[in-house]
Amino acid sequence: MKSRILTATLALSLLFVLPAQAATKSIKIANLPILASGSFFQGKGGQWFDTLISKRAIYLVGTSEPSTGPTQGEVIALSPITGAQMWDLPIPGNFDAVASAATLDAAGNLWVAGSTSVPVATPTPTPTPTSSPPGVVNPGGVVVTPVPPTRAGLTHITVWEINPDGSLITTFTYNAPDVLLPSTIAFVKSSLVITGNDFQVTMSKVGVFSKFISASFAIKKAATSSSLKDGLYIWKSYVAHGLIAGVSGVKSTDVNRVLLKVGSRTGTIYGAYRIAGLQLKFDYLAGVGVVLTTSTPTGYAISVLK
Repeated sequence: MKSRILTATLALSLLFVLPAQAATKSIKIANLPILASGSFFQGKGGQWFDTLISKRAIYLVGTSEPSTGPTQGEVIALSPITGAQMWDLPIPGNFDAVASAATLDAAGNLWVAGSTSVPVATPTPTPTPTSSPPGVVNPGGVVVTPVPPTRAGLTHITVWEINPDGSLITTFTYNAPDVLLPSTIAFVKSSLVITGNDFQVTMSKVGVFSKFISASFAIKKAATSSSLKDGLYIWKSYVAHGLIAGVSGVKSTDVNRVLLKVGSRTGTIYGAYRIAGLQLKFDYLAGVGVVLTTSTPTGYAISVLK
């Protein structure tokens, strides 16, 4: 009888001890897996501005600087499964163009906001009439070289509508009072609200701009620490100084930006990743996963985790 009671007691104690032991088991830190990486944008001065995710594609929004010609806005679509490039659309303005923010509508069309410049015509000098012999227009033989138009600043807020296959549908512009660069574009009811550090303007889907406000707006930047909830898990991205509880492979002298996959109810760590480079954007979409955009020595990298 005593042996039965002892056996039952041991069995019950194991039920309570084993989960606790499992919860304290260390997860070895790994390097962040990369889905796609590269310079992506054309030219040495190509620059990333935004990443947009959908179940169809991961869209990179930025600016390219071709070896000849003006700066161009550029949108690149990558497969969220393989990372392969699906299409690449340069979207030039009249002269220089910068694409800096994007959003999606219900039909899957992209609405990309940016700024463009327009040429400012410079009058071409003409010879001043003088008293000359009949038939002689330029007695001094002066050759006048036409002066080409100069480039103005990025004073035109521009919105490009692009369909999911990468074709440009239409372009809308608004002549702003100063050089402005959009930071965000988002649907508010049936209109688009475009915001920068020092302005905000509303645009209808047919390109009618209204409610321009010149003021300072707080634009959310990539935080030094951030978290996203994914169903049963919380993904935490932060800079860790030294050892991390529940994670092995980290030295006490290390300083790492890490990404942890943590059980939302238990606090158990299910994954630990070391992030190389600067975290630019950290987002999540059901059916795709957590998407990180980071900088690299040669350009940018996209990571997708589930």
